Parts: sequence; C-alpha cells; structure tokens
Amino acid sequence: MNTLVIATPELAPDYYLKNFRFLLDWVEERYADLLNDDERYFIAAFKQLEPDAQCLLVRLSSRKGPLFRRDKLRYSEIASIDIAAQQLINAGLLHGDTHLDLQTLVAALTKPELLMLFSEHLPGLKQARKEVLVTSLATTFTTSRSWQEWTQNQFGAAWYLDNQTIIRNLLLLFFGNSYQDLTEFVLQDLGLFRYENYTIDHQHRVFKSREELEQYQHLVTLREQLECDCSPDILRELATQLPPQTSNERLQRRRAKLCNKLAYALERTNEHGLALQLYEQSHLPPARERRIRLLEKQHRYAEAWTLLGQLLEQPLDEQELQVAQRMAPRIAKKLGAAINKQLPVAICTQHCELPRMENEQGTALRVEEVVRLSLDSANSPCVYAENALLGALFGLWLWPEMFRGIEGAFANPFQAAPLDLYQENFVSSRPGIQALWESLESDHYRHALRQTWQDKQGIANHFVQWPFITRDLLDMALHTIPATHLKLIFERLLFDIKNNRSGLPDLIQFFPEQQTYRMIEVKGPGDRIQDNQQRWLEYFAQHQIPAEVCYVRWK
Repeated sequence: MNTLVIATPELAPDYYLKNFRFLLDWVEERYADLLNDDERYFIAAFKQLEPDAQCLLVRLSSRKGPLFRRDKLRYSEIASIDIAAQQLINAGLLHGDTHLDLQTLVAALTKPELLMLFSEHLPGLKQARKEVLVTSLATTFTTSRSWQEWTQNQFGAAWYLDNQTIIRNLLLLFFGNSYQDLTEFVLQDLGLFRYENYTIDHQHRVFKSREELEQYQHLVTLREQLECDCSPDILRELATQLPPQTSNERLQRRRAKLCNKLAYALERTNEHGLALQLYEQSHLPPARERRIRLLEKQHRYAEAWTLLGQLLEQPLDEQELQVAQRMAPRIAKKLGAAINKQLPVAICTQHCELPRMENEQGTALRVEEVVRLSLDSANSPCVYAENALLGALFGLWLWPEMFRGIEGAFANPFQAAPLDLYQENFVSSRPGIQALWESLESDHYRHALRQTWQDKQGIANHFVQWPFITRDLLDMALHTIPATHLKLIFERLLFDIKNNRSGLPDLIQFFPEQQTYRMIEVKGPGDRIQDNQQRWLEYFAQHQIPAEVCYVRWK
C-alpha cells in the first residue's frame, strides 16, 4: 500500500518576525485606547528598528530570561547579533549594564561556572547540588552587581530584557486568553492547523477597558502563584489578594474558578472557615457541593440540608445533581428527614470471556480493541469511537452557529471554538440553533452534515477530529443512527457541553442492512463505570438508545 507523504512547508528563517509584526498591528488597530505609555513606546520603538534588531528582540522575548549571555546566542538569520543588540540598547529596549541580584545571576550560570567564580566561598561543596551552592552564596552576597563585576569579565557580555509584562499584555490582548502564544502562528504557517474565517471587529472586543485587562492579568498571576506554592500562609495571602467581584461575566467566571481552586487548597490545610467563605463567592460547580460538605463537617446539618435542597431543585449541571443525590440520604439520616428514593435505571450489560491478544510487535492489545476485533465483521463493522464520532457529528451539525460572529465569541484568528462555548448563555445567544433542530425533522440534516464535512475539511473545530471522521464513517453513521437519537444526544450535549462531551461509550457497531447500531462501553477486570459514563448510559436507557456495558474476563 502506498503511503501518502505530506510535505511540510519550509519556513523563512525570520518567519517569526512577520508573525510578531502582525500581532503588533492587530493589537494597535483594535486596542490602541487600552495601551499604556510603556506599551505604546514599545510598539513605536520596535517599528523604528532595523530588521536584525527586531529579529533579536523577538527571539529573546520568546526565550526564558531575563538575562541573556552573548556566548549562548546563535541566530543564522541575524547578520550581527552585537550590532542588533546595541540598537536595542540605544532604543531602551535592552539593557547592558543592569545591576543583578544573585538569583538572576545564577540562573544564567552552570554549576561548574559557579564553582569556578566562587571557589573560595564554597569550600567542600564541589559535589553539592547547584541549589545548595546558591543557598550558601546567598548568606555572603546580598547586594546587586553588574554582570561584568559578578563574572570578572570571564564570560563576555550579557544583556537584560525586562519587557515580559509588556509582551504578556500584548499576547493577552491579541489572543484573549493566557494559554495561547506565538506558536499558534507557526502551526498555521506549517499547515498543521487551519482556522474558520469568522467575524472579529472592534465592537466585539474581549476587553472593554484597561481595568478589565489588568484584572484578568491579576487573576492569572494569582493562579500561577497557587500552582507554585500551596503552603497555608501563601494560601491565606492569596485569598486577601482576590479582586472584587465584577459585572463582566467572563472575568467573574475566571474569578469564580480561582475561588474554587483556592478554596479546595485551603480545605486540604484544614482552613475550613476561609474555604467556605471563598466557595460562597463562586457561582460555578463544585462550589455548592463543597459548601455542603464543609457544613456537614462542622455539624451544621440544617444549613447543609437547605443548601442541598436548592441544589436538587436547580442544579447547574448533571454532575452537580448526581453528587447531590448521593449526599441526600446521608444528610437526611442525620436530620431524621424523609426523602424520596430514586429507583436505579436499568442499564443493559453483558459478560464475555475473551483471550488476550497481541499486535505484530508483541504488545498486548487494550481490552477495548480485543472486544472490537471479536465483534467486527464485514456486515456489522465495529469502530473504536469513544467521544470522537458523536462529537464530530455534533460539531458538524452545530458548525454554522458555533462560528457565528457574536459579541465576545472570537478574539483572534486562531480559535477552534468560541470563547463562550462553556457559558450558560451559549445557546440563548444563538437563536439560529432552532433552525438546526428543525433540520433534524427532515432528511436535510444528512445533506447539510456531508456538505459541511466537505466544505470545512481540515479546519480546526473543538469537536471534530478530522483524521478520524472519514467520509465512509460519516456516511455509515448517518445511515444507521436515526435523527431522533441524534437530536436526543445533541440536546444533552448542549445542556452541559463541558461535562457531557466526554463519557460516551468506547465502541459503536453498525448494522447497515437493518439501518441500526449499538454503542458498547468496555470494562476490563477491575475497571468500573465512571460518573460521566454512568450519566450517559442512564440517559441512553431512559430514551431507548441502544447502549450497553460489556464486562470482560480474560480466558
């Protein structure tokens, strides 16, 4: 069989410079009124530089700093690094004579270099770790010095770059989030990702004011500090630094997520009172669940029962409801209260005994693949699908509304989903979804999904894995899965996209002659049904959608 080889485009040596210029122009055009004086100066000064100096600044800004040694820099596309650096120094964008503290210095030196420079201050520590050497030196060297003074001119020049805050703000204004960076440009340049051509304009800006930008950055900084240090003193200090609640829905969600994380960390240090206060400031799950558990620990059963009743009556998602139903009998027993017990939903199960199997390399096959092979045939093919198949059908069906240009949905050209995908108003903001429901009432949806598959081939979509969803698989799924089942599945996905996009059964077996199918969740010895899988299986059983659990025992 011939293998298709896709050539990777060859990038120009200074490809990153074009991308950075594009980012600056984009931010300046859309957010000029939000930039502060330092950011305006940076952009203006950058545009006045020679191309080599621009290249060096972008290169250094993409590396871990803030101190860069000349002897460690090698960029073939820059004719003279020294001349480029001097231009940056003249423009005030790079510094050559900054005084450095010990921690900044040692980050740019290796352990052997430290021993060579400070041998007389490190007696008997030749075999010690670098961290031990630094701790020992910190007791002696408490003042800052220049690079040349520290190194006694032994390692050439070093330059200090202090634009990290500016770069972070520019990236945040461009991407609208803190997890994307300049590698998105590279992935697109290489042809690895293509993005939908959705609408972004000035009135749809993610950040409406400088205050919103700074609040977002502050929340990101607090989250990073929480991830680095969970000691009780630090946790209490972080709690005092939380910004006030805001009317901006996106910022409020980010604040609520941080409250949940910080409160849970405080729980683990037995700071239950402060944890409870933070959970009370969050409107996002699992804040109410955790509040109930903490109230229960404090023997405040009546308050826990009241809050549990609110949760049972108005759950924010199915996971929250599931947890509440589990807690209810325990708390009711402590209060002597009566509750209506829910009858368990009967889920179809089968038990089978199969031999272990290996691939050609002698590696044991996963239990899901062993079951798939035992079921697969020409007349009833069986596919390992898990979340990929129904997710792809959902993504193709939702495509027109998913990428509709509405306020706050898109901040940059590199999004596989709108920013509000997981927000409560995602559906209400898109009345056009009603037309998509209506398409499922006729045969039109099949044509629409096939057309979207063809027209959007390769374009990034949060739900569509293009290598998986081939045309043959799409046709088979549309032939065997009735529209009534797809509508039920899509309804549950839209109700809570974040939690319900996972937990779907491992396998799907098609019966094209009968125009039907079945889904199979595979469990090997010792494996159990997860909560999100249980919710899907119960939903399928309640709506007569063919799904079952296969418990495997090895021969």
